[in-house]
Amino acid sequence: MPEFVEVEAYARTARPVIGGTITGIDVRDERLLRRAEEGYDAEVAHVHGVVGGATIRDVRRIGKLLLLDLSGDRTMALTFGLRGWLQLDGEIARADGTRRTREVREDHVRLALEIDDEHELLLEDLLRLATLEIDVDEGRLGVDVLELDKSTFRDVLAGSRATIKGLLMDQRRIAGIGNLIADEILYQGKADPRRTASEIVGDDLDDLWTGLRRTRRRVLERNGSHHGVLIQSGSRERGESCPRCDVPMERVKVGGRTSYFCPRHQR
Repeated sequence: MPEFVEVEAYARTARPVIGGTITGIDVRDERLLRRAEEGYDAEVAHVHGVVGGATIRDVRRIGKLLLLDLSGDRTMALTFGLRGWLQLDGEIARADGTRRTREVREDHVRLALEIDDEHELLLEDLLRLATLEIDVDEGRLGVDVLELDKSTFRDVLAGSRATIKGLLMDQRRIAGIGNLIADEILYQGKADPRRTASEIVGDDLDDLWTGLRRTRRRVLERNGSHHGVLIQSGSRERGESCPRCDVPMERVKVGGRTSYFCPRHQR
């Protein structure tokens, strides 16, 4: 699933149309509105009523959620499922601010927004898992991972009986971290993913905080997280060895998610 770094790129993709007016909206896949309470037809009409003709006041990101603030104090929120993309006029921004072209796959387009009768903002989603929601409850999310400081991190861990892997991925506590980045933070921070979060104090907390800062900086520099391997070590595969210790990486389930870690230096 796209993590904070990919959604940050999608936010940068959309920011050039801040100030523009949405002159056309085409919800091509009603599954985008799967959270609708009154049925798809009513929700499609509601989305058209809120979005059509609205001005885009701002484009923000909280965790894995992309937010388009609209005139009339309304907000359109997008998530991207496992394989979602957002592109503007055939281009996608990278997290470092550069842009790249991407050929549109029309059969994968789930949402199309026309802005000022000039620009086209498209949401592509191969697996049809993306969502669109109007006026989402932002309070359900914890502190964004890029806004997290050490003091807040310490407070989030304190008193938690969750595993550290589970806590890192709990969007109600820290917003934006997914499976791959969580594994990388723990690898860089020398922490076993099964360890209880509240037990990580003192030097162990210092190590984990260093691992978190290093990982979020490097994934931004590398413009993404979902490469299927541990980003720095290249060892998120069966049979691979830890590049630090040269011992076999272990593969376990933590909170229902697959986790890779080094049993020697992640303690």
